[in-house]
Amino acid sequence: TMADTLNHPLAKHIQRLNMIRRAIPALRKGQYSTEGVKGGMAFKRRYTADGVDSFVCVSITDGATFTGVPSGTYVDAVSGKKITCTGTLTIPATGKGNMGVYVLDNGSGIKGAI
Repeated sequence: TMADTLNHPLAKHIQRLNMIRRAIPALRKGQYSTEGVKGGMAFKRRYTADGVDSFVCVSITDGATFTGVPSGTYVDAVSGKKITCTGTLTIPATGKGNMGVYVLDNGSGIKGAI
């Protein structure tokens, strides 16, 4: 029965969320902020220490706009979609209960969906 439980769609979903969290240091240890964020459930986090610079913008359900963010290419760790911005990042609506986890591609190693 343990194998059945671990293969259940909800268990698989939680496993994937944990993989995303493990791969992005900002989600684990970063400074949380909603400054410059317009959107319902949205936030940004940044972690810089020990030679790591990890920056992520997260939007849940509805779209969001993030201003004052570092320019560059952002990769969605959920879908693999890429968006290039110059200080303002707009994440489209993802649908009820879904999320976009856009990571700044600054050598983070995140190149597509996790």
